[in-house]
Amino acid sequence: MLHRIELFARILVLAAATLAPMTAAAQVPAAPSSQNSTGIAAFVNGFVISNYDLDQRTSLFIATSGVRPTMDNLPQIRTQVLRTLEDEVIELQEAGKHRISASNTEVEKALQNIATDNKLTVPQILNTIGQAGVSAATFRQQIGAQIIWQKLVAARYGPDIAVSDQEVDEAMNRLKQGADKSKFLVSEIYIGVDKPEDEISVRASAEQFAQQIMQGAPFQTVAGQFSQSPSAAEGGDIGWVIQGQLADELDHALFALRPGQIAGPIRAEGGYYVLLLRDRREPAGSNVAETPAAAAVDPSAPLPLDRFLIPLPANPDATLKSRAMTLAGTVKSQVRSCDDLPNIASQLSGTVYQRLGVMNPKDLNPELRDALAKTMPGEVMTPFFSPAGLELIMRCDVGPAKLGPFELPSPDQLRQQLFAQKMSLYAKSYLRDLRQSASVSATMGR
Repeated sequence: MLHRIELFARILVLAAATLAPMTAAAQVPAAPSSQNSTGIAAFVNGFVISNYDLDQRTSLFIATSGVRPTMDNLPQIRTQVLRTLEDEVIELQEAGKHRISASNTEVEKALQNIATDNKLTVPQILNTIGQAGVSAATFRQQIGAQIIWQKLVAARYGPDIAVSDQEVDEAMNRLKQGADKSKFLVSEIYIGVDKPEDEISVRASAEQFAQQIMQGAPFQTVAGQFSQSPSAAEGGDIGWVIQGQLADELDHALFALRPGQIAGPIRAEGGYYVLLLRDRREPAGSNVAETPAAAAVDPSAPLPLDRFLIPLPANPDATLKSRAMTLAGTVKSQVRSCDDLPNIASQLSGTVYQRLGVMNPKDLNPELRDALAKTMPGEVMTPFFSPAGLELIMRCDVGPAKLGPFELPSPDQLRQQLFAQKMSLYAKSYLRDLRQSASVSATMGR
């Protein structure tokens, strides 16, 4: 499992590769250069992190997240990226003591896997990040650092991370006994508070993560870049959890959420969390109150709709239509609710967002009505071309809470989840101890 980079790169390729060629206004935004790009951003145990290094990583994050750099948010983003770089240096220094490294073959294999997953070539990926002002060396260095940290944690705690058959059986029994409890499909961002004096700055960073996500940055991208939990390798995904399984503070926050909503920052278990509830299941027979919006699931009844348009010139050629369709697929895969559409449109110059309001399907043309009938509450219709460009129409109604039996994972799936939980526990503790004993001095404002 590749720590913090694989999903991060997938989103980079999907978003940046499609946007840049379309129009000048829609190109991937790059971070403004530091005024002292040849200066020093921080010292970590005597090692220098240069402003150039910081600029490169900041550009990489902005390119993947779609966050537009401004005079207000760029210093905050750079602070977040700097902390990630500091952690990376600390991890690499510790790995050096144990003579753990990543070979060129391992890095190139990981890079090739990223390309294969996205049906692209390595040169296409490197060209994409190059358009964002990021060097291929920077990208390879980050991939290598994540591989090394994963290997280091596994080498140090390997015997303790092993999951026995008895542990799998006990966990399966707990799941069966929790049949009368709610289940949550959760993703997390975790930032540890290593020292009491870091409390304020860490909370501020967590607040910025939540704000960036509310402004349209994909949760997976932010988690993949900044979360200190090994779950960041999967975009923050920690799988299904049962009500009461997590710390009380996290459990209470999850119970108040509907799928697609986030909570945080939440102070718990050594640091701050931002949580995304991706799905939930309620026990059969639960008395779940349905809001009027949740009851409007009949596609023949009036429905609230939103429109997202990717403008195209008259008679666009096949290449331009293909790029627009790829971009539409990226938007469709990332949007969680109609509330996300205005933020996404604001990040992608040249696109158009329009709130259509409540419309009766019988007033729509037959093709649109048929497509609408095939969607579920909260879903985006299959993108289609119109004289204005490529259209995405989204249903803004919310489906009812899902009731019924929870589908138990297989023993292998449960073993993987238990392994990830153990890995997360040890890795968090390991990095916290390393950071507490490190000498870190930032020369830029934090």
